Amino acid sequence: MNDARDRMERFVSRTWDAILANAARGLDQVKTPLYRNAFYILLTTVVGSALGLFFWIVAYRFYQINDAGYAITMVNTATFFAAVASLGLPIALIRFLPETDDPAALINSALTVSGVVAAVLSVVFMLGIPLWAPGLVGNFARPDSSRQAWILVVVITTMAYAFGMVLDQAAIAARRADLFFWRIVMFSITKIPLPVFFVIWFKDPLGGVMGIYLSWSIAYGIAVLVAGFLFLPRVIPGYRPRPRFSRSRLRPMFAFTMGNWSATMIGSAGGLLLPLIIINVLPAASAAKSTAVYYAASTFAAILSVIPGATMTSLYAEASQKNAQRRTDERRAIALSLVLLAPGILAMWVFGDRLLGLLFDLDPRTVGLAAGLPQLLSLASIPVFLNSVYSTRVRVLKKTAPLIVSAAIATIVTLALGYLFLLWYGLFGLAAAVVLGQAAATPYLFRVAGKPMEPEKPEPIETAPVTP
Repeated sequence: MNDARDRMERFVSRTWDAILANAARGLDQVKTPLYRNAFYILLTTVVGSALGLFFWIVAYRFYQINDAGYAITMVNTATFFAAVASLGLPIALIRFLPETDDPAALINSALTVSGVVAAVLSVVFMLGIPLWAPGLVGNFARPDSSRQAWILVVVITTMAYAFGMVLDQAAIAARRADLFFWRIVMFSITKIPLPVFFVIWFKDPLGGVMGIYLSWSIAYGIAVLVAGFLFLPRVIPGYRPRPRFSRSRLRPMFAFTMGNWSATMIGSAGGLLLPLIIINVLPAASAAKSTAVYYAASTFAAILSVIPGATMTSLYAEASQKNAQRRTDERRAIALSLVLLAPGILAMWVFGDRLLGLLFDLDPRTVGLAAGLPQLLSLASIPVFLNSVYSTRVRVLKKTAPLIVSAAIATIVTLALGYLFLLWYGLFGLAAAVVLGQAAATPYLFRVAGKPMEPEKPEPIETAPVTP
């Protein structure tokens, strides 16, 4: 009897010790840069989306929904041009910043190039609105003094969006995604009261569209200034944002940068240009309202796609470090994505319509336009997860051709089917096109990057010559 009791006590003791040891290892893993960066990137999206919901609740209470629709269209368009203007530099910084001997020069060169290209693109777009976006003429290209004001505002804000992309990825490359998080928190909190400010003091001279657009853009600009002048100098020794163009710093990453730029430009068109399609395809009486509704639904569903985006971005940053444990980190990143993604999709199917009802003040006609959209769009997170895994493997190897091809496949399918399905089935058809577009790129990426990451080969140790 005593022997059995002793064996049981030893078994319980060993089991308890094993549980404590595994828990300690788990806590140690959570503290690693892979999990810490992934956590902050995820938290950035969750907090930013939640505070963004409050922003739109305030905006919809004080402005017409049509004004919000037009403002959303211009914000997305400016963001698209900022992504194009970045020339792939932000994502390239994650791969090359750990290797450079002058990170300040590399970051400032990226900021300078992105800012100049953003200014040129936004000016060309604003001057040519009647040609390529006639649905926006009535608000952004009227033959009066407001047109010059809009050109100036859009140019400045597009440059700010481009700067934000560079600074955020520089922080992630430095393994400090927490700085990215705090910038988004500052942006999200600052923009909430601004619609009330503009509607009280400046609604008549500015108009509703300008009030919403400025509320968004001014808050973003403030957050970018804080990130550049206060946050990043804390982690990059000697860094101060200033105009600079260093060919010697940019030349080694030129091919990789241009490849990523092409993939980013093509890929972002599949999402950011959808509001323009809605504005120009649907009848004028319902286009702006439909744009606002679709934007809200896609914003909720996009939270799920950020889960693999965050974990794989963190994996990309870690795999770019010297002596990285690539295969081990990849397994951990995939597991973390799956653990978070499965319940997230389930929650979107249960609560998606309720969130839209809260946003639009339970207006049955408005909520009816978006019925089922969050649930359908949430399915896009499954191919996005797979594409993120394969794309990260490609980027770590400093290859870009597969990124360009996969982005072209996804965008062509999304825009082509989106245009047709929007005509035939309305917003629900557009959402289906988004899901099919992401899924269309998965087989190609699996073919070129289906194998797991290879472990990082340690750098050879140079031994001193033996002298006789």
